Amino acid sequence: MEATMNTQTSVVPERLRSDARAMSQEAVEMLRLAWESFAKQTPQFLGEAEKLGRELHRREQAIIESALGARAAARPDEEHLFVPMHLERIGDNIELLVGAIRKMLREGIPFTDRAIGEMSSLFEKTLELLEGVRDLITINNRTLVRSVIEEGERFEVVANDYGLFHQQRLIEGVCLPKSSSVYLAMLDYLKAIEWHTRQVARKFQAARGTVH
Repeated sequence: MEATMNTQTSVVPERLRSDARAMSQEAVEMLRLAWESFAKQTPQFLGEAEKLGRELHRREQAIIESALGARAAARPDEEHLFVPMHLERIGDNIELLVGAIRKMLREGIPFTDRAIGEMSSLFEKTLELLEGVRDLITINNRTLVRSVIEEGERFEVVANDYGLFHQQRLIEGVCLPKSSSVYLAMLDYLKAIEWHTRQVARKFQAARGTVH
């Protein structure tokens, strides 16, 4: 395991790291709860996910206020808002995902077995990427940075393929239009979450001076 690197503080300074890591853990738990509700077809876990979302937003606001205070003291801190801001966007998209799952359950919108399998595989991979970002905030490991970026790129390819498969099911009449709307919304939210995880990883990569 590669040791923690000195460049880490240029991405998430020590005074912000505990809040940033807490935000990332909240995002991980939010997504895990959303996935569990989807997998078990129950709204039981969605309320807790929404509660974590509110806490995540509270932390991000506290970080911004801290940064503004630093700026007022002639210590510009905008650079260090990059990771928390992406984490908040991740939280936003998980909240949208929770809303889509709630709609699916409330209205009894059916998914085909294939659609459920596709969505479950994307949930699993997105969760792994989020856990990678959470760990990056603590250890900034070169191998982990590369893994989040490369696995994120593979995720994008798979998600796009799933979108094409879904379109074909819709054309063939296997998928109902109402189901299609929810499926595509969930797909978009998961893709957005992945995109933000990759942006965070690229920030750590850039801090090392390894971007080509």
